[in-house]
Amino acid sequence: MLHNASNSIQQLASKTSDRETMIPATQHVTTGVHPAVFKISLVAVFWFVAITWLYFAWGAHVDLDLAVATGFFTMFFTLLLIAAEGIIKEPRWFQKRVNFRTFLRSEVPTYTGKMRGRDVLIEIALIPVALAFGATIIGLAWVYLV
Repeated sequence: MLHNASNSIQQLASKTSDRETMIPATQHVTTGVHPAVFKISLVAVFWFVAITWLYFAWGAHVDLDLAVATGFFTMFFTLLLIAAEGIIKEPRWFQKRVNFRTFLRSEVPTYTGKMRGRDVLIEIALIPVALAFGATIIGLAWVYLV
């Protein structure tokens, strides 16, 4: 009897989790920031640092500038980790998990109110991705035109 009850609960839980990931497009869901948003931003930041070292690390005067820029990156990244540690228990982070496509349509609670997931993605990832693309284009021009 107890075994059948636990199987029923597991089946019900799996059906519930399946329903959470397949939400109709017309229904608005409140969720937290999807982990992919942070991954995109961090990949773009590391891409920016790698590109600047790859393209611009030629000559004594440039190496000092790159070392200073990498030091600033290290300081900002450390501050980000300290801030993340301070807000890790914030209740807004503990919203139900959804897939990325549903996240883009969902509502995400922020300090100033709710925003659409797509807007949260743009707000968080736009600057790192734009800087990485810009560094790549400038680096290519530096290598091939100078």
